[in-house]
Amino acid sequence: MEVVLDRDQFLRGLQMVQNIVEPRQTLPILANVLLEADGEIVRLTATDLEVGARVSVPAKVASKGAITVSARKLGEIVKELPAAAVALKVTENATVALRCGGATYKLMGLSPDDFPPVVPASPESWVSLEAKTLREMLTQTSFAVSHDETRYALNGVLFTLQGKDLQMVATDGHRLAFAKRSLGRGLGGVAGIVPRKAVTEIMRVLGSGDDVQIAITENQFVLQMPNFVMTARLIEGQFPNYEAVIPKAHPKRLVMSRGVLSAALRRVSVMAEERNKPVKFTLAPASLRLSASSQEQGEAEEVLDVEYAGEELVIGFNSRYLLDAVSAIERDQVVLDLKDAQSPGVIKSIEDEGYLCVIMPMRI
Repeated sequence: MEVVLDRDQFLRGLQMVQNIVEPRQTLPILANVLLEADGEIVRLTATDLEVGARVSVPAKVASKGAITVSARKLGEIVKELPAAAVALKVTENATVALRCGGATYKLMGLSPDDFPPVVPASPESWVSLEAKTLREMLTQTSFAVSHDETRYALNGVLFTLQGKDLQMVATDGHRLAFAKRSLGRGLGGVAGIVPRKAVTEIMRVLGSGDDVQIAITENQFVLQMPNFVMTARLIEGQFPNYEAVIPKAHPKRLVMSRGVLSAALRRVSVMAEERNKPVKFTLAPASLRLSASSQEQGEAEEVLDVEYAGEELVIGFNSRYLLDAVSAIERDQVVLDLKDAQSPGVIKSIEDEGYLCVIMPMRI
């Protein structure tokens, strides 16, 4: 194998796949990226057996072939190279000679024969949507994914294609985030839980321009963009009945500026107990008082003018959860729907009905 690549294109390609490689691997070859030269491209592939990604980079291919080398070390080298042509050549004993400008390197590789295949499923149908839409929906849900490994089915985002809608849901048992968009055409009616790592990588590689294609098969999620494909093994398990969790009616409605609420929550929560940052909401007509206290540190309070015409109510929330939910809203006005001190609150935009976050209350 002997190729010449543009340094900037090579670096972008490596950055799109190398985060999939785990720093600690049971199989040494999983710490490597697979380089395959054929035609006028070099394909870069990485996998951890659960998530895989492959990107094609334009190249001048003098001789085709394949090799695997350390993803971390190759990324470090290419990042430091000048913006010039990068020449790669595989020599004896799976050694890779790399040259750029006056800099030369020799990297010890491994044979590609043992590299696990990253094979996208052959879905019956693809769903096309704007990259911007996919990014927005993941931003609105991914923060609620559970990190509790014992609740395996909650360690990802549930994608559902149904009717004309794409829905995404994530929950950690204390909060639930839901996003829905109409794609304007009939969809097949499939669902799958996409693991947290794949969701993180999708958000990292998504641009704001091109359309993307996604598909869900029996056990795999597939994302396609020009010159790029990602696969992820779906999480097995039963996702909770989220529709039963979303309250159907709330008699009390608070409306206020997203920015004002976020800033006040951050100020008051400085004095909250560190473990779960509880903040007390005291609601009265046209008024919201936020308060927090700590036995060791002291207390804080702030009063805000809001749109609220309901009865007086005192309820507590984890301020971090509220800040996460509010930060996923782009519009300025946000709504907090409430029932009573023991029932969950619902955060959403006053205009966008496609997103909401259900947050369980705290005893304060």
